[in-house]
Amino acid sequence: MADTSTSTLTNLIQTAYDKYVQFNLRSEPMFRKFADVRPVDVTNPGATVVFQLHNDLSRITDPLTETSDVSAVALNNTNRVQVTVNEYGNAVTTTERLALESLSAIDPAVADLLSYNMRDSFDALVYKTLVGLATGRFAGTSADDETTVNGVDKTTASTTTLQAADIRKAVAKLRGASVQPRDGGFYIGMLHPDTSYDLRTEAATSGANVWREPHTYTDTGVGNIWNGEVGVYEGVKFIESARVEQVSNGVTRTVSNKALTSNVATLTTSAAHGFEVGETVTVAGVDATFNGSFTVASAPSATTFTYAKTASNVSSTSASGTVTSLDHKVVVMGKQALLEAVSYEPKTVISPITDKLMRFRSVGYKGLRGWNIYRPEARYVINCTSSI
Repeated sequence: MADTSTSTLTNLIQTAYDKYVQFNLRSEPMFRKFADVRPVDVTNPGATVVFQLHNDLSRITDPLTETSDVSAVALNNTNRVQVTVNEYGNAVTTTERLALESLSAIDPAVADLLSYNMRDSFDALVYKTLVGLATGRFAGTSADDETTVNGVDKTTASTTTLQAADIRKAVAKLRGASVQPRDGGFYIGMLHPDTSYDLRTEAATSGANVWREPHTYTDTGVGNIWNGEVGVYEGVKFIESARVEQVSNGVTRTVSNKALTSNVATLTTSAAHGFEVGETVTVAGVDATFNGSFTVASAPSATTFTYAKTASNVSSTSASGTVTSLDHKVVVMGKQALLEAVSYEPKTVISPITDKLMRFRSVGYKGLRGWNIYRPEARYVINCTSSI
């Protein structure tokens, strides 16, 4: 029998490749679906769209006089909310040579990358609008302060993580401001998995089994499960997503000294930093060893803090750079919280081939739209940290 072994023909045996390109986990759009106020009768095209919101009439508590006619009252002026629309888009360019020589199909890959980029980018814009609170809003010292309705900053409190009491307060404030629930009798809450962990841990250990998973809802509720929904708690349907990103709380400190010993980095700031253990900070402008986003491990003094960093030891020395504090923001909202103006929905744009040899191919997307808060009292934002 002839020898069929390939051991002597190694030059003829080629490496096999899977032609399928594996993409990272894709996620669906999250925030835009909660914009339930949109233009319905726009007068004309423009760079901005102005929405009107009627104010209620004052209460009438005096009885009518039997023999006298009532006095007519003037309508209250409307509140105007303006949305500026902008063009947003992205594009990529491929080449004819790439398509001919590529092991995998390029066109489907480009389509997937662009569609994800569109969803991710627009979600980031809407989320920034939802949590874009004005300076001093949580301070409680300004006439424009909306603390009593719009949110609370826990990052300087004794307990900085998300708790059930925070959710109960949010619901109470929304109900007190006559904000209608979004889904049946529930408000909608959006939170990061890290803050969800803290809230659900408290729910599991408090002795009160009040967290309900989506599959335990009534039949009516099952028909209204949102993408990413993880359960109902304290009158709020919660949606958990990594897109509920940490956002800078505006606290930035200048670095004056750096040191690293046994994989523990220590930075000194020129002024009291105010950072809490478990808080996330972003270090920038120091050097490649110290830069990045980290969790504060300890705060030995008002001007020093530490975080874990696996690297070679660095002797204590003067330094420059900045440290910015990041907070988790949990959003609880009802109807009329978010409005959206769309001049045209995002659409695919395929550019004509204009080079002399017809080698370059471009495809992208673009959309003309904008967002704003319609009723400020219809959304409540909780600034907090996470224990993980």
